[in-house]
Amino acid sequence: MRLPLVGPAASSRRGTVWWVRVALGTLGLAALGYALFGFLAKVPPAQLIGLATWLAVALLVHDGVLVPLTTLAGGGLSRLTYGLGPVQQGIVRGALLVGAVVTLVGAPLIRAQQVLQPSGPGSGANGTVLQGDYALVLGFFWMVLLVAAAAAVAAVGLYGRHSKVRKTRS
Repeated sequence: MRLPLVGPAASSRRGTVWWVRVALGTLGLAALGYALFGFLAKVPPAQLIGLATWLAVALLVHDGVLVPLTTLAGGGLSRLTYGLGPVQQGIVRGALLVGAVVTLVGAPLIRAQQVLQPSGPGSGANGTVLQGDYALVLGFFWMVLLVAAAAAVAAVGLYGRHSKVRKTRS
């Protein structure tokens, strides 16, 4: 089956929307060029090489470590949540994603707190830097997240079971 070719629009004039898009695109490219020129002019070559190296290593770690690990975790999670419905599986995946992101944000704070505030007499720890027990707060967050996700999964399961019972009675 051949699909008909789409011809030009009824009006071949360029409308206002086209000109606004061109203007915004031009403005965006100009801002990007200005930022790139300023960056290259102010950053020494040694730092540019360091930045390029960091970006290359970040790409390798992402594609060589993080992607395979998340793929394996997703496959394992599919097996673990096999008996659950699609909405319930989405709740579990969403909760784990939120927990992972919060952990990625909190882990450097926990590590910095361990390095910058050694304990013991005469440690010279600065009490105004990194106040709070980040590890305890992160653990409490995970507990609340797990309870909330379990409650949501149970509520969706009960609602689905209740609606099935209601449909069979009517």
